[in-house]
Amino acid sequence: MNKINMDVNYRTMAGNARLVMLGESSHNPAIYKYEAIKALRQLKTAGFTHFAIEMLPRSMQEKIEFYQRTGKGFNVIQQYFNDNWAWGYLVPKAYGELVKAAREVGLKIIALDLTLDEMEVIDKSCDYDNSLAGNCFNSHTIRNMVWAQNISNILNQTNQNRVVAFMHRWHAVRSTKYQEGLDTLVKMEGTLKLRFIDFIGGTACYSQRSCEGYSDEKGNLKKQYFSREGFPFQTAVKSYQVHLPENTSIVKGI
Repeated sequence: MNKINMDVNYRTMAGNARLVMLGESSHNPAIYKYEAIKALRQLKTAGFTHFAIEMLPRSMQEKIEFYQRTGKGFNVIQQYFNDNWAWGYLVPKAYGELVKAAREVGLKIIALDLTLDEMEVIDKSCDYDNSLAGNCFNSHTIRNMVWAQNISNILNQTNQNRVVAFMHRWHAVRSTKYQEGLDTLVKMEGTLKLRFIDFIGGTACYSQRSCEGYSDEKGNLKKQYFSREGFPFQTAVKSYQVHLPENTSIVKGI
């Protein structure tokens, strides 16, 4: 196990990367979204220019840009989170706060994902057995390919562009042997300076009274906030994990 660092510094972890992927080990803990806000604030001061997010579809980009320009129309974005990303107590609100924070610090917000209808069409044409056999790509893989192309296009516009992307960990890195992650796909597009930061631990609440600890650490480490280099699964880029403490009072107090 790599050394634990109690001074969690996103600028240090990012180094000279042009793409930093912030990965949720689960969508359920609201606290991961608030940790991402902390990361955005630090990374903006390091020169990052764009914030790309899994949880909004490309079809909403015009509405997002209107909100970014005017500060109006956020209710449409929040309603999308309410309708499609209610993974736990306060989770839709936390996604909304993350988008607000990106605008407040001056990062250009980019919606990455396909629509649910597009995913359904893809998966009807490529079922699990055929995707496993390598005969076609299912929606998970197609989404990764689309996101990688979108991010690469931004990075190729100018060398000054640097992207922070927020997504589930199994999009950032390979989910299975037939589902490459963005760590590999973006490198294939020509960008070699990447970092992956995986959020772990924390607490997920499903109501104000029902919460569950998500830490796999032992003893007092469950209650600690720290980072460490490395990732316990295969990845094509330099990686870190940031551990959030199990603390239900933090979640309820957001």
